[in-house]
Amino acid sequence: MKPVVFFRKFHKWLGLIIGIQVLFWAAGGFVMTFFDIEKVRGEHTTAQPAAFTLNGDVAITANQALQQIDFEPESMTLKGLLGKPVWIAQGQGKQAVVDAMTGAKLSPLDETLARQVAVADFSGEGELAEITLLSEEVGEVRGRGLPIWQAQFNDSDNTRVYISPDSGEVVARRNDTWRVFDFFWMLHIMDYKNRTDFNHPLVVFAAFLALFMSLSGLYLVIKMVFLKPKRSRAVKA
Repeated sequence: MKPVVFFRKFHKWLGLIIGIQVLFWAAGGFVMTFFDIEKVRGEHTTAQPAAFTLNGDVAITANQALQQIDFEPESMTLKGLLGKPVWIAQGQGKQAVVDAMTGAKLSPLDETLARQVAVADFSGEGELAEITLLSEEVGEVRGRGLPIWQAQFNDSDNTRVYISPDSGEVVARRNDTWRVFDFFWMLHIMDYKNRTDFNHPLVVFAAFLALFMSLSGLYLVIKMVFLKPKRSRAVKA
């Protein structure tokens, strides 16, 4: 079999195999550049956090706050939570929140406090419809740790705010725009399970096949257009 015949058949069948994925890459690239990344991240419905200023000394020192914590922290940070000073302890893969004025341990956050955090974070149209403490992982907050509070708002973009019960911080914001983006991101990187591995073996293999298809097509163009046999050129003349 002549090389040009082999490459012609190879190019045709390889195109059938990899063509769909190339279409997914093109569609994913279009979608990911079309959407405003701020809307994807939910920043357009995120309230500006209240400026936290510490007026005077807190009533509870870091050493006193340690008495409320059941692990050895690596750091103690004074932050604001709902406009009030709190100590955030971090260490051994754990977090804890202690009220810097009363000494009360606030973590894990109860439903009332989680509701307040969710409402304070959201500035879009709509209200908090439901809040649930999730004990099983959901796809849109993969790898965030459990349990986690899920606050569902009834706005037009179906916004959900996820709050860590251990730190009181908003760890993720999801909406319908993000879900469309995430679907095409999955198709783009071919990580159909976790949607996080940009170097997934499938996408590496598909990219190799696409490159080989392009090179075989380039060979055919050069061979059939620029390196035509002299006989065919003479007949054409």
